[in-house]
Amino acid sequence: IVAYFSDWTTRDMPASAIPFDKITHLNYAFAILEDGSYRPVIQTDWLLRDVVAKAHAKDVKVAISIGGWTGSRYFSPMSATAQGRKAFIDATVEFAKQYDLDGVDIDWEFPGRLGMACNLFDKENDARNFLTLLQELRAALPKEKYISLAVRVQPFDGPNGPLTDVRKFAEPVDFITVMAYDINGSWSATTGPNAPFKHSAAGGDPLSFTQAANAWVAAGFPKEKMLMGLPFYGRSARAPAAASAKARTMYMPQLKPVPKGDRDDAPWAEPCPGAPQALSGIWKWKNMREEGLLANATMAGNGWERHWDHETKTPWLLNRQDGHFISYDDPVSIKLKTDFVRCNGMGGVM
Repeated sequence: IVAYFSDWTTRDMPASAIPFDKITHLNYAFAILEDGSYRPVIQTDWLLRDVVAKAHAKDVKVAISIGGWTGSRYFSPMSATAQGRKAFIDATVEFAKQYDLDGVDIDWEFPGRLGMACNLFDKENDARNFLTLLQELRAALPKEKYISLAVRVQPFDGPNGPLTDVRKFAEPVDFITVMAYDINGSWSATTGPNAPFKHSAAGGDPLSFTQAANAWVAAGFPKEKMLMGLPFYGRSARAPAAASAKARTMYMPQLKPVPKGDRDDAPWAEPCPGAPQALSGIWKWKNMREEGLLANATMAGNGWERHWDHETKTPWLLNRQDGHFISYDDPVSIKLKTDFVRCNGMGGVM
C-alpha cells in the first residue's frame, strides 16, 4: 500500500499523524524540477527529514515524488538530451542519498500530452526519451533503491496515440501507480463519476478503473508491478435546478463555475502566465464526514441524498435544492476495487 504525503497539507495531516502501520510505502510530494538545472527542489527540508525518520522507525519505505500536476513542466526538455538527463539523474541520486530515501517516484503528467496548460511536451519523442531516462536512472541509482512511476489510465502517448507495447518500461521500474481517478470533473460537459470502477454507456469519459488496469496489461506491463489508485476524495459540480429536481442519473448538464468544495477548498491558479484563479470543488472524505454531508459511511446527512450508480459502481450525493452534486468513493466502492486488485494478482493499491 503506497500513500502520498503532501507537504502543503500538514495542518490536517502532520507527520506525527501518518498511519504508518497501515502502509508499506510513502511518497513525499512533491519535488519540482528547476528550470535549466533540472534539480529536484523542495521547500520543506526539515519536514522531509522528519517524515523519513518516522517512517523508517516503522519499517515504511519513503520515496521522493518528483513532478505532479504543477511540477511537470520541464520533464520533456530535460529528458530530450543526454546533458539534461545527466543533470537530473546526478542531482536525484544525490537527493536520495542526502535524505536517506528508499526510492524515487516520477510523476510526469504527462509524457507526450499536455497536462498543465503551460507544460512543454513532445508527442513524437517524449515516451522514447522517458524510457532512456529511466534506464539511465536505474543504472545510476544504488540497486537497493526503487523506482516507481505515477501514470494515467492509458499507456504513455506516442506519435500514434497510447503505446501498445510498454514492456521495456517494466525493466528499470519496480512498480507503477495508476491514477484511476480525475476521470470526470469540472472540465467535463456533464456531472459524472470522479473514479468509476467501470464505464457507463449513459455518459462520461470512456475511461475507468478496470479499463486502466486492462489497458496497461494489454500493453505488456506486468500486473504484479501495477498498483491501482484509490481516491480518498470527491469532486463537486452544480446542475441546473430543473435537472437536479428530476435527477434519476448522475449525468446532468454541469454549470460553471465549479462550486466550493470542503472547508479547505480555496481559489488557486496553475503556475502559468495569466492563469485564472478558481476553486477545485474537491471534498476530502474526512471533511465529508466531519462537515455533515455524510451521517455515516453510507448514509447522507444535512439535506443531501446518497445514490449508487450500479453501472460505474460509484456513490454520489445530490442536494436537490441547489443542484449541488458530488461524486466520491466510499468503503463500498473501495472494497470493489481492492477485491479486483487481489483477484487479478496485481501488486497493490495507492
